[in-house]
Amino acid sequence: MTNPENQITVSVRKLEKYYQVVDKRYHIISELDFEVRQGEIVSVEGASGVGKSTLLNILGAMDSFDAGEVEVCGVSLKNLTEKQRENFRAEKISFIFQQHLLLPDFTALENVMMPLLISKMNPKLAKIEATKMLELVGLGERTESFPSQLSGGEGARVGVARALVGKKGLILADEPTGNLDRDNSRHLMDLIKDLQNEFKFSLILVTHDLELASMAHKRNRIVSGKLAPVQ
Repeated sequence: MTNPENQITVSVRKLEKYYQVVDKRYHIISELDFEVRQGEIVSVEGASGVGKSTLLNILGAMDSFDAGEVEVCGVSLKNLTEKQRENFRAEKISFIFQQHLLLPDFTALENVMMPLLISKMNPKLAKIEATKMLELVGLGERTESFPSQLSGGEGARVGVARALVGKKGLILADEPTGNLDRDNSRHLMDLIKDLQNEFKFSLILVTHDLELASMAHKRNRIVSGKLAPVQ
């Protein structure tokens, strides 16, 4: 029997992403290899503009690529139609964003329910599941609050709850602490790590924050379009 922890969640081989300007190609990602196993936290580090978010967008089927092979949660991302991309994102992965991207006209509970409703879950069951997740991130008393009524740290926790509620196998986090002060950043880091220990999802963490990156099982840095391990 295969050990689930040995299963590969993300496999990237010889990935290329470039922009063509007249007769010249500018590579953002060049022959990049990358692998994430089930239950791993893996960081992708580097300065602004080196391709961190581009890589995350490719893994999340938000952006196309020019060459190579990308397989995420058993799905090849090459040549997917837009509808297939939408289905992949709805069924296989979740995102945690720097800006949280909460819907301003919906309560915290409704924001967390949204992925479940999109996946056609019964609304009553979706409400129960979303309430449990908000309680898990310490916001059981803020279910009826709107995003404008939440602090930055609370909004970040709602974003985490929304990402986790569907119990996906892979979560892609793009600078999740980027808009938080140091105390809230550390609180969110501890929360994410505790939840990852409980639910065993794979987490790809794009960041330039070395303290946040230190929570990863494996650390990587993008250098000249390629991924290099951080020693």
